[in-house]
Amino acid sequence: MPTPKPPKLTPTSYALLGLLARKSQTAYELNAQMQYSSIRVYWPRVESHVYTEPKKLLRHELVIQRQEKLNGRNRTLYTITAKGREALKQWLRSDDEVELRMQAEFMLKLVLADGGTMADARQTLEKSLLCTQNDLKLAIAGIQAILSNGKIEQDGAPYNGIIINLMADILIARYRWGKYALKTTQDVDNQMSAEEKTKLAKSAYADALAKMEEALQ
Repeated sequence: MPTPKPPKLTPTSYALLGLLARKSQTAYELNAQMQYSSIRVYWPRVESHVYTEPKKLLRHELVIQRQEKLNGRNRTLYTITAKGREALKQWLRSDDEVELRMQAEFMLKLVLADGGTMADARQTLEKSLLCTQNDLKLAIAGIQAILSNGKIEQDGAPYNGIIINLMADILIARYRWGKYALKTTQDVDNQMSAEEKTKLAKSAYADALAKMEEALQ
């Protein structure tokens, strides 16, 4: 008989296996962690995707399910199997992907902003800065709540605290860049000559190069 093909899993599959390796959970509980924990920062996924994923894990015998009653209501609880734990371990030791990717529609608009007006570009920058400011406030409140609780969540420690620092650095960088971009473009208008725009771009490139070279020293 031919050897059965291994299940085709996605990073979302492994994320749920990792959460289930900590404790048995319902699809609702899994989704809550995917949407409201630090996982969302690095691997955002729509709720519908998260809710369908446990069924795939079940088909591949990576999890089992059982029905239980809580407060008089039935719910389906998922538990990772030995096969699921082994799949998770293999993924954790793999070196498939270490690149940090970014997707942001507003940045795509700015890359192509020469097709519109500077007023449009500045409006995009202003909205982005406000959004980043709100994200910073939410992150600060979230971390303050964790620290004031007096008990850091043991699941994921110490990595949960370590990765939060990358989130903090990214948010701070976004905020500082937003203010820089607004200040840099405040005197730019569509009447500027091509030479003037090129000079401004060259200066910005030089600033970026200096910062990156300094970071590697």
